[in-house]
Formats: sequence, C-alpha cells, structure tokens
Amino acid sequence: MKSLPKKGFVFWPVGNGDSTTIVVKEKSTIIQVDLRHCESASDDDSPMTPVLDELVRLLPKRDGKPYLSLFVLTHPDEDHCLGFKELLKKVKIGELWHTPRVFREYHKDLCEDAQAFRQEARRRRDVTIEKQGDVESGDRVRVIGHDDIFEEDDYKDFPSYWRTRPGTSVTEVDGEELGEIFEAFIHAPFKDDMDDTRNNTSLAFQINLIEQEQVGKGLFFGDREYLLIKKIFDKTKERERTQYLEWNVMLSSHHCSKSVMYWAETDEEEKTLQQDILDDFENVRCEGAYIIASSRSDFGDEDGKLPPHLKARKRYEEIIDAGHFICTHEHPNKKAPEPIVFLLDTNGFKYQKPEGGAETAKSVASAVTAARGGSAPPKEQVGFGATS
Repeated sequence: MKSLPKKGFVFWPVGNGDSTTIVVKEKSTIIQVDLRHCESASDDDSPMTPVLDELVRLLPKRDGKPYLSLFVLTHPDEDHCLGFKELLKKVKIGELWHTPRVFREYHKDLCEDAQAFRQEARRRRDVTIEKQGDVESGDRVRVIGHDDIFEEDDYKDFPSYWRTRPGTSVTEVDGEELGEIFEAFIHAPFKDDMDDTRNNTSLAFQINLIEQEQVGKGLFFGDREYLLIKKIFDKTKERERTQYLEWNVMLSSHHCSKSVMYWAETDEEEKTLQQDILDDFENVRCEGAYIIASSRSDFGDEDGKLPPHLKARKRYEEIIDAGHFICTHEHPNKKAPEPIVFLLDTNGFKYQKPEGGAETAKSVASAVTAARGGSAPPKEQVGFGATS
C-alpha cells in the first residue's frame, strides 16, 4: 500500500484477528481499531501484513514521530491487541478508548500486550484525575460503558467528561472537535454485559465519516455473539435510532463466527439459525453494502472448528450483493492478500480495487449494477467473494 486513503476504512489481512484503520482527515486524524501484528508477517512468504510496520511507515508525523490520533481496543484478547506494546514505543498515540473490563481482568488472564495496554490506560487515568480532565495529547483516555468501577477509590474522581455511556455519540478525537466530518455512536457494552465473557463485553459502535453530503457508515461489534448483538438492535430500535445501525461496511463479529446467527437457548441442545438477526442486518444495510471477514480463508463447520465458519459466510452472502462479502485473506487472492480499502469522497462511498489492478476505485452504485443488474441481492456469489 503506497498511502492511506484520504478518508475511509482499511481492513488489514492479519489472520484470525482484527486490525482496522480509519482515516478521518488525510495526514492528520487516523484511528486504529484493534491490532494484530505477528512478527512472522515480516517474512517474505507470509500472507499476513506486518500492520505495525505499515502504520509506522504510513502515519503522519508529529515532532518527528509517527502519530496516531486514537487507538480503540474493543476487548483485551491477544488477537485484538497483539503488538500494542511495540506500537506504544514507536508511535505517539494521542488518545485511547477502552471499556472498563480491561481493569477487571487479573494480570494472569491477560497477554503481555493487553497488560501493556492496561498499564498505559492506568497511567493516563492517573494523569487525567490529577489534572481534573485537562489533559494533553498522549495522555488522553476515554472509558466507555457503565460499570461499578467508577464507585471505587481508584476511579471515583475520574472526570465524567472522559466517560461515555452507550446510546451517546463522540465527535471529538484527541482534543479536536470533528462533528462536521466524524461521529462515533456507542452501542455497547451495557452495564449488565460486564459479567459476561470477554468477547461479549466487546465495545460495539458505528462510525460515520462525512464528506459534504456523503456519509460512509461502518459497523463494529468486536467478538460479540447473537444475544448481545440482538440486544443492541432491539434497544436501538426501541429508542427509534435505527440510523445508528445503518452500514455501508460491517466487520463480521468474531472473524465470521456462526455464533452471531446460530444459537441455542439454555433448554436447547442444538444451535439453530436465528433469522431475526439476519433480517435486522439486512433491513439497515445501505445500498451496495459490504461485509468483511477479518480472518484466514479456511472456512468450515466441522466440530471444534474455530472461526471463520462457512455457515456464517453463506448466511451473510444471502443479505448482500454478489461479491460484497470479502475475506481479508482472499483479497484479491489467497496467495498475496492486500488490504481492503474503502474511500469516501464527494461522489460517495467506494470500494477501491487493489493497487496492482488496472481499474481505479468504483462506486458502490456502479458495482451493484454491474454485479446484479437489479434491486434484489442474488443468492449466488460471484467475483472475489465467491466460495468456489
């Protein structure tokens, strides 16, 4: 990749893990959602991108050092924070976002990079309390979600300005108000999520990038499962805020796990398809929307198979246009995957073909017309998202 897009989303091929870069302002405001940097990615024959090295190379500079406006951690599992310790050494990070769960974990339950994140978040917490919220870039931290932790001694004086609850929007990044071009709407975690598994306490949010009259909408759920994603939809619909569920691009939860739409109640033995969540996804998708699986390309459903799951892929493919399900390790091919890039400009939201291709970026509307020639999404995949 020669450069980051002027404004848009980048999904990096990092195996079964998440690494998403969001460009709000070219050469200025860059957001990183989760990180999975494997040392082996630097090997010539590795199909994974050494995303940390790429960020160091591509990020804007501030005082001679690569500068990242904001790092967002959805939850402290290794496949979402691998390489953070090294990132902190090589890059100035203006602001951190995380949920209270990172402080609820014992050190023995966290990988080395999650421990490094926890330590840095605590340092920033202490500075924020000491300075009564008047903190500079490099010390900023936002805690997202309800939790009893704020009643405890270590957090009772943490300024309310740096706390964000579900159902609210954030338009400021590292001290800069960006409401005309950026909005992050926070869906979860809810207060009663915090005793659930680490995956189900994941930060869930919608990102709106704005360019004059055009908007690009990204939906992120971390590693959440059916019940907790369904809860997000039900609460948001109940409050008549369905605009915050809309998506041009959605990162499939937990690396295309079938637990998003296959579920068994406590009195049931077998997991069955929960069509209601697929209907929810489809009802709020924007025209020509894309689904991204941040995973390897070994889709399967055999017993004990970890994501990505073939069942999930097939269900996702039923609700979008042909070729609009993209696996990071099939793009543009399995041998040499490249980052998946979406651009937003005054002409709309666009998928950008890989830099090695002959064609330039093509608008979503044009892609839809070329792929299906009608308004109803086909049930058979074609193009780079095909299963065959």
